[in-house]
Amino acid sequence: MNDIFKDMQAKIGCEYISNLPSYKRKVWHEMKRLNPADYEAIQLEDFSKYVFGMPYQTLKDVMKQQKGREEQCRKQGCWWKREEQLTKKQYHTGLNCR
Repeated sequence: MNDIFKDMQAKIGCEYISNLPSYKRKVWHEMKRLNPADYEAIQLEDFSKYVFGMPYQTLKDVMKQQKGREEQCRKQGCWWKREEQLTKKQYHTGLNCR
């Protein structure tokens, strides 16, 4: 089995595992791409409580709810609005500066 703490540290690019709670947003996006079968259930639980302060089941429920909203939004044709908002945000934060 893999070690989710070390894997996530490498994916996020932080120097220490103890820094992971400071990168909740990045960790959250990586968690959505994660294959839970690669890790033991107890390790997923420990990781979830360490980084987010909540049980892994709660995270799974939230991810499932968000996925349902994204799919509904795509079906209704409002997904382009989200992309437009992100483009504006990148412009205002300078993420697309050269």
